[in-house]
Amino acid sequence: MGEALVFSSTFEALGRALGPRLDAAARQRFKALGVDYDAPQLMPAYPYEQWVKAMDLGSQLLLPGAPADSRHEAMGRQMVDSYGETLVGKAILAAMRIIGPRRMLERMARNLRSANNYTETKLTVTAAGEHHLWCSRVSSERFYRGLLHRSVEVAGGRDVSVQFLAHDAGGATFALRWS
Repeated sequence: MGEALVFSSTFEALGRALGPRLDAAARQRFKALGVDYDAPQLMPAYPYEQWVKAMDLGSQLLLPGAPADSRHEAMGRQMVDSYGETLVGKAILAAMRIIGPRRMLERMARNLRSANNYTETKLTVTAAGEHHLWCSRVSSERFYRGLLHRSVEVAGGRDVSVQFLAHDAGGATFALRWS
């Protein structure tokens, strides 16, 4: 595989997630990272490392002064909702609502691949009915916890629990439960 890229729809969703917090000063901070929200349109894709920095900056704007873990988890949740406002995201969230949490998790790699070109996932269901989802290239476990929690909710899960289990050389594993 070539360079890991994050597509413009993800950066569009990041901008939407920030709403009025994406003011002139914030736009300048993003521009310093190479993301120009004042341009007529965003670039088609950005390097993975640029996304990691932009997501962290967005989380700082979303919850100023909060610890990184709290900021990242809130940003993950917010990204699901704002991604649902993009053209691609509307279709994905509509499908998630129809197929339910388990089938949505089975298709998580496809869902995340609408946002980037690198995500791989593997879903395992334990004997106790707990779902373990491994995701590649997880830079922030808390961002993924928020994203997965909100995704299961959108797909119809209630009383959702997402726990980080382990990090390995290629990614991270999460345990998910819902009713």
